[in-house]
Amino acid sequence: MNAQLEPQLSPMARAFLEETPMKSLLGISDTTLDAVMALAYQLHRAGRNSETVILCRGLIAADHTYWWSYSLYAAALRQLGQPDEALAQLERGLAYAPRQPRLLAMHASIRQALNPATAPRAAA
Repeated sequence: MNAQLEPQLSPMARAFLEETPMKSLLGISDTTLDAVMALAYQLHRAGRNSETVILCRGLIAADHTYWWSYSLYAAALRQLGQPDEALAQLERGLAYAPRQPRLLAMHASIRQALNPATAPRAAA
């Protein structure tokens, strides 16, 4: 959201935007989003992560509450060498799905890679 507009929003408007995915405002069907998700996943599997990032941004814009888009977005960012941004996206996804195993595992994995000193040590 544009930082200049944010102070002008009423609490009711902010709540509406937080609770209402754009897909419902724009009439985007779940079938359409499923097709975009499938394409994004295929692109990621093919190593075309820059294109995956673009589609994931669109998926998140359409439905900011769905954890899967954040997961794929983070995976693509990680492959592009952007682990800090990947962590940020995972944290956004965890805000909507705090117990989602895939988000939690990827978050822990990236944090461990960024700071191996905090990793648990194996018993001798």
